[in-house]
Amino acid sequence: MNRPENIYTFGYSPTATQMMAVRSAKTHAAFFVPHLRAGMDVLDCGCGPGSITLDFAEVVSPGHVVGVDIEASQIDLARDEAAKRGVINARFDAADVRRLPFPDATFDAVFGHTILMQFNNPLSVLREMARVLKPDGMCGLREPALDGDLYEPPDGARQQHLALFMRVLEYNGGDPRVGRRLGGLLYEAGFSRVMTSASYEVAGTQEAKRLAWAGYARRCEEAEWMKQAIGLGWISVDARDKLAAALRVEGEQPHAFAAMAFGEVVGWKDGAVLP
Repeated sequence: MNRPENIYTFGYSPTATQMMAVRSAKTHAAFFVPHLRAGMDVLDCGCGPGSITLDFAEVVSPGHVVGVDIEASQIDLARDEAAKRGVINARFDAADVRRLPFPDATFDAVFGHTILMQFNNPLSVLREMARVLKPDGMCGLREPALDGDLYEPPDGARQQHLALFMRVLEYNGGDPRVGRRLGGLLYEAGFSRVMTSASYEVAGTQEAKRLAWAGYARRCEEAEWMKQAIGLGWISVDARDKLAAALRVEGEQPHAFAAMAFGEVVGWKDGAVLP
C-alpha cells in the first residue's frame, strides 16, 4: 500500500461527521471566544459541518464569518445548518488551508480546531493563516495531545482503539501530539504574542460515556482509517469486530474513564503582513 500524505485521517464517516456536528464554540473554543468582538471578520479553517463557525457568527455580528473545509460534503452540511439557524452573516467555501483563497490581511481573527494534527509541515498552514490576518489580528488553535490522555482501564478497548488511530495518523504524516507544541509553532510562524492553555474532553455521566464508547465502536466499523489499518496488516477484520464489541461493553462499565487532552493557543500578529 502506498503511503499517503496529509489526508484527514479522522475522516468523514457518518459517525465522525456526527461528532463534529455537535461541537460548539462554548465547548471547543472557550479559550478563544472571549477575544472576539462584535464587528470582527473571522475565518474558521477546517470548519467541518459548521457548528463552531455559526456560533462565532452570533458572537461577532454584524461582522462576518467564513468557514472553509477541503471536503465539499462538509460545506454542504454547513450551508444547510446556516439556513436552518437563519444565520445570514456566515458563508462556507471549499478550500485547502494550505492555499487559502483570500487576499493578504483580510481577517481580524483565524481559528482552527484539530487541523494541524494532520500535517507533517504545520508551519506552512500557520504561515498561510498569518498571511490572511490583518496586522494585530489573532489566531486561535486547539489540537490534541493524545499521549496526555487519562484513561481507565490502562489497557482497555478505548485505549487500544486510540493507539491504533495514532499509529495510522502518524503513518499518514500527522502528529497526534501537536497540541503540546502550539506555542512554539506560533512563535516560529511569526506571531509575536502568544497565550497557551489546555483542556480535557470528558464524557462525565454514565449515559454520556455509553454514547461516546458506542461512537468509538461505530468508527471501528465504518472509518476509512480503520480500513487503512486493516490493509496495512495492523489489525484483522475479526480483531476489528472484536474491538468494536469490546468498546460497547467497556462503555457500560462504571469504572471505565477517559479524558482527552488538548493544547490551546491564541497568538497575535503585529506589524506588517508577513511575506
